[in-house]
Amino acid sequence: METLYQEATRNMNEAIHHYFYIVEKTNNFQNITMEALIDESYQQIVAVGKGLSWPVESLETLIQDLQRVEAVPFDVEMGVSSYVYQKSREYIEILFTEADKISDGFTHVEENDIKEASYLLPVWQAVLNIGSKGSLKKIFGTTTDSHISKPSAKKIVDYANSYFGDHSVVKDAVLQRIDTTLEGIVRDLVGRLLFESIVEKALKKYKVPFMRESEYSGIKGVVYNFRADFVIPNSDNPLAFIEVRKSSARHASLYAKDKMFSAINWKGNNPNMLGIVIAEGDWTSESLKAMSKVFDYVVPASSSEKVAQFIQKYLEGDSSMLKWIINFSISENLIDDSMIADPSSRTIQ
Repeated sequence: METLYQEATRNMNEAIHHYFYIVEKTNNFQNITMEALIDESYQQIVAVGKGLSWPVESLETLIQDLQRVEAVPFDVEMGVSSYVYQKSREYIEILFTEADKISDGFTHVEENDIKEASYLLPVWQAVLNIGSKGSLKKIFGTTTDSHISKPSAKKIVDYANSYFGDHSVVKDAVLQRIDTTLEGIVRDLVGRLLFESIVEKALKKYKVPFMRESEYSGIKGVVYNFRADFVIPNSDNPLAFIEVRKSSARHASLYAKDKMFSAINWKGNNPNMLGIVIAEGDWTSESLKAMSKVFDYVVPASSSEKVAQFIQKYLEGDSSMLKWIINFSISENLIDDSMIADPSSRTIQ
């Protein structure tokens, strides 16, 4: 069976596919018809993305409700994530049922069952009320839901069987704890898959050549070579790069500094390279303003098609698309003998 992360990834890819289908069939939500939302998955994504209750009484009711909130913008993260949560929670139920079965109602578990079914680790963590990965590692050693060593499996068995003797397992409480893990997974997938997929779709639509992070070794910079989420047209002749980042207000300053230095590093070595950051989430105004003094474009994912058009114009020779030229270099301080003071000539006051 798959790990929870693998299952959520598969669900996210499905949801992204559904989202792009909906965008195409509804002309970017301008003409929502019953035919376009014939599948219940499409209905869910659109309803939640528009801030409506789900599930609905009927498709006809949904269409009427969508007409009432036509001015409300579609929240792609909310809509797509709702599908991922639903499908992943169904899988969590399956994992819980299997863990319940092999532990005889959470009364006793065998070492081999723990080792052979490592994908159940999130369930055991929640059942045993272990609050963090750090605590999990401290108690059992290095374990993951893709591999549990024999020594770690024995530690888990000893801990679990002792725990089962003193505690009763409440399913709802366990599922709630696993849901916290799922929330972290979905947040990661939104930034890593959803928004990058939207950018990729826009670049392909306007036939902008690009390479993804996994397709090249790095962009040459002043200090170090590193990869951006997208390089255009390629890493040998980089004329633009795109970084996609979802942030919370708490991490905004840290992420902004990290992304700005990457931009300075790359643009310093490639002065005519466009720098673009797709910023989603709860960035602070100060962080966005700071990045706009380094990046040529600081835009949300919803502006990906505009960005693709700007890049297209730049590749065709429109230099006005480039806002900032960064002069950044590092050179060694070369010293000859005449520049070195004679220590004996120094006077101490």
